[in-house]
Amino acid sequence: MDSSRNRAGAPAAAEAPESLTGRTEDLRSAVEALQGGTYVAVLLLGDSGIGKSTLLDAVVAELQTAVTPVRIHGSPSLANVPYGVLGPFIVGLPVQEATSQLAVLRTFWSRLEEERRSAQRPLLLVVDDAHDLDESTAGILVELAAAGWAKLLVASATRPGLPEPLLQLWFEGIAERLDLRPLTQQQTYDILDRALGPQILPSVAEILWEASEGNPLLLSGLIDDAKTDGTLLQRNGVWLLSRPLNSHGDHLTDVVRRQLLRRSPQERQALNLIALAEPVSRDLIEATVGEDPVAALIEHEMIRVTPAPHPQLRLWHSIYGDTLRNLISPARSLQLRQSLLRLMDNEPTSAEGLLRQVSWSIECGAEVEDRQLLRAAVLASRLHEDELARKAAALVRDPELQVAARAVMARTYFNTSDYAAARDILEADFAKGLSVAVLLTGTLMWAAVQAALGHTPAEIMDRAGALLEAGKQLARNNPDDAEGILAATRERYATIHAMVCALAGEYTDSAGAEAEAGTRPPPANALEAAFRLALTSERLLVQGKAVQSFAAVSEALETAGSGHDELYFLAEFLVARAAAAVIHGGDWGAAENLLSGVTAGTGPNLISFGGGVHAAHGIILMYQGKAAQALNTLSAALESLRIADPQQLFALTSAMAFAAAADVGAQDKAAAFLADYDAAPPAVSRYLRILSQMAVTYGKARLGNHPGAVAELRALGRPDGDDSTAGLEFDSLAFCLALGDRDAATRLLELQPDLEGTRAAAICQYAAAVSTDVAAGYLDAGKSCEDAELWGFAALAYDAAATGYRAAGDTLRERMAASQRKRCLDRADSVSGQEQEVEADALGLLTRRERDIVALAVRGLSDRQIAAELQVSIRTVEGHLYRSYAKLNVKGRDQLPGTAGS
Repeated sequence: MDSSRNRAGAPAAAEAPESLTGRTEDLRSAVEALQGGTYVAVLLLGDSGIGKSTLLDAVVAELQTAVTPVRIHGSPSLANVPYGVLGPFIVGLPVQEATSQLAVLRTFWSRLEEERRSAQRPLLLVVDDAHDLDESTAGILVELAAAGWAKLLVASATRPGLPEPLLQLWFEGIAERLDLRPLTQQQTYDILDRALGPQILPSVAEILWEASEGNPLLLSGLIDDAKTDGTLLQRNGVWLLSRPLNSHGDHLTDVVRRQLLRRSPQERQALNLIALAEPVSRDLIEATVGEDPVAALIEHEMIRVTPAPHPQLRLWHSIYGDTLRNLISPARSLQLRQSLLRLMDNEPTSAEGLLRQVSWSIECGAEVEDRQLLRAAVLASRLHEDELARKAAALVRDPELQVAARAVMARTYFNTSDYAAARDILEADFAKGLSVAVLLTGTLMWAAVQAALGHTPAEIMDRAGALLEAGKQLARNNPDDAEGILAATRERYATIHAMVCALAGEYTDSAGAEAEAGTRPPPANALEAAFRLALTSERLLVQGKAVQSFAAVSEALETAGSGHDELYFLAEFLVARAAAAVIHGGDWGAAENLLSGVTAGTGPNLISFGGGVHAAHGIILMYQGKAAQALNTLSAALESLRIADPQQLFALTSAMAFAAAADVGAQDKAAAFLADYDAAPPAVSRYLRILSQMAVTYGKARLGNHPGAVAELRALGRPDGDDSTAGLEFDSLAFCLALGDRDAATRLLELQPDLEGTRAAAICQYAAAVSTDVAAGYLDAGKSCEDAELWGFAALAYDAAATGYRAAGDTLRERMAASQRKRCLDRADSVSGQEQEVEADALGLLTRRERDIVALAVRGLSDRQIAAELQVSIRTVEGHLYRSYAKLNVKGRDQLPGTAGS
C-alpha cells in the first residue's frame, strides 16, 4: 500500500491555493496546528460538498515533505462493524482477537510503524468521512494521538458529526476544530474568474452563488452542466447566462445519485415526495413514510423544516429538486402524487406550493382545473419561469379563460424581448371579447409591446381607439351593464395613454399646467396615478430637477403597490426612471441602493433585468470619469441586453459604451459599439434617446472625426429651442466641457440656479473656475469634484490649477496640484474597491499626527501654515514630514500619495 499518495492525486503544494479559493485561511490554520506542539489533531467539519476532502488533500500536500500520511476512510456500510475500516491494516490478526482493542491496537501500530520507519518521518493519520467511523475505531485513533504516536487530520460532516472519542479531543483542548463555511459571493466570483476568465457578468456569479448556496461541489456541477447545455456561454468574450439554470444535468445528477445511495428506501421515498411537492406538510410525509426516515433526513441536513404551528418540509439544497424530479419516472411520479393527494384535505395556499403542484401534475400527466392552470401560469410568468408559464397556459381549455392564457404566453415572450411574437399573440385578441373582463385582458401588455416595437404614443392611442369602439358595442349588447362597461373601457384607455406617454417620456406643457393647477381629471386607478408620476419625474429630470424627479418616481413606486398581474414589469420600469434621476444628480449611494434592490431578485429575474443593472453601473462609472471600468461594464451589459432587454436600454448602453471606448482610444471596440447603436431601435424614453445621441456625438469628437460636435451637443441640449430643458442642456454642456469647450462654462453658470444634485453643483463650480481662470478657484473646484467622485473633472481642475501656479511661479502649489491631479487619474484608472484598500494601507503606516500633517501638506499648506493650523512648532512639522517621507518611501511633498489627502 502506498499510503503517501492520496486517492484523488493531491496537487502539489504550490497548486493548493488555486484549488482552494476561499479556503486559504483554513489551509493555513490546519497546517500551523499540525506543525505546532499544542494540538494532536485537526478536525474539519462541514456540509456535504463543502470542500472537506479537497482541504484534506491540500493540507497533506503542504506537509508531504515533513510527514508520513496514512489514509483511512469511513464507510456507511462499516459504521456498525467494530474496527471495520481498519481491515486492510489488521489482515494478519487472528479472528478470535479481532474484537480485542489491545490486539487491534498492537497490530495496527505495528503496521503504522513500518510506514514511519520506511519514510523516516512522523505519522499523520488522514481520516475522511469520519462521521461514518465506528466508535471502536475512533477510540483506537484517539489512543494513538493522545500517546503522541501520530497526529490526526480528520474530516467529518457536521451532521451527524464526529464519533464521541474524536469529539472528546476537542473538548479537552488538544484538537483544533475548523468549521468550513459556505463560499461567499466574492469567493464564488473568484472561482468563476479562475475557471472561465475575468469577463463574467456579476449577475452570473450571484445566480450561481444563490443556486449552489455557497457549496463548492454544487457550484462545480452547476458550472459544468451549464456550460455543457449552453446555458452558460461566452459572447464577445463575456460569460453570461442565456436562460435559467438547468438543475438536472449529468454532473448534478451524479452528485444526487451518490447521495441517494446512502439513504434507506424509506428515506429515498420521503426525498422523492418532498422534491415533488415541496413545500409539503411534515405530517403528510410522516403519515406516508413514517417519522424515523424524516427525522434521519433532518438530522443529516438533507431536508429542512419550517417552524410550527404548521411545519413544512423542503429540500436542504433547493437545487436538488429538479435533479430528483428528473430521476423519477412519470408513472412513479403519478403513483406518489396519488398517495399524497389521498391524505391532503385542501389545495396549497402559497404561490410556491401552487406552482409545484401544477408543475408536478403536468409532468406526470394528471389533469388540472383550468382556473388553477391559469393562476399558475400568471404566477410563473411574474417569476420569469417562462417554460412553466407556457406549459400551464397551453393546457387551458375554457374559451373564456384562453384569452388570459394567451396574454400570459405573450408576457413570457416579452420577458425575453421577443416583442414580435408577443404582438402576434395579443393582436389576435385585442378589442375582442363577450365580457368586459375578457375585453380588457392583455390590453396593457399590448400597449407595452407596441411601445417596445417603436410606435409613438400617438400611433398607439390611435389604434387603441378600437378598444373604446368595442366597449361601446359591448355596452349596446348589454344595456343593463352599459354604464359599467363604458366606464371600465374608458378607464383602461386612459391608463394606456398614461402608460405609453410615461414609457416615451412625452408630455405637453398644457398637461403639466393642468396638473399644477388641479384642473386635470384625477387618475382613475393606482396604475394611472403611478404612470402620471413617472411622466412628471421625467419632465422634472429634463428640466434639471434631479432631486424632485427622484421624489416623484419614489412616490410612484409607493402609489403603484404590487399585484398588477397585467403589468408585472411596472416596478422595474419605475426603478429605471428612479435610477436615471439619481444618476443624473450624482447621488451614487441612492443609485446603489436602488440597483441592489433589483439584484436581490431571483435568478430568472436577474437574467431579464440584470443587463439594465449593469448598464446603470457602467453609466455611473462613465460619469465618474472611470472610462476603462465603464467600458468593461458596459460591454458586458450589452451582451446581457442582447438576450433580454425589457426596458429597451440597448441603444443607450451601446452609445455609452462607444463613448467609453473612444475615451480610452479603443478604436476597434468603438466602431463595433457604434454599429450596435446604429442597428438598434432608439430608446423608448425621450430623455434616454437624446442622452444616447449626446454620448455618440461626444464619442465621435473624442475619436477626432467630428468637428461640429460642440454645436451638435448644444442643439441636443435644447431640443425644444427654449429654456424648458435645463437638465438635458446640462448633460450636453458637461460633455462639451469635458471636450475642452470653455464657452460651455458661461451657459452652465446661467443654468445653475435651475439645476439640482451633487453632480451639477460640482461641475458648475468647475465651470465657475473656468470663467474666472484663477488657480485657487480651480483648486477649490477640484476638491468639490473629488467630493462628488467626479474624478475626470477633478483631474481637469487640478491640471488647470497646476498650469496657473506654474505661470505664477508658485512651484510648491504647482507640485501639489499636479500630485492631486495624479491622484484623481489614479482613482479613475483603479479597479473598483482598490482605491480604498490602497488608502487604508498607506495611512496605516503613519501615526494620527503624521496623517494630519501630511493631509495639510497635500492641500498645499506650507510648514509654517501647518504649524499655525495645528498649533505646534515648525520644527515639529518638519520632523513629522521627514518621518512620513521615510515611511511612505517618497522624497518630498510632490511625491506624497493622494491617499493622504482629506
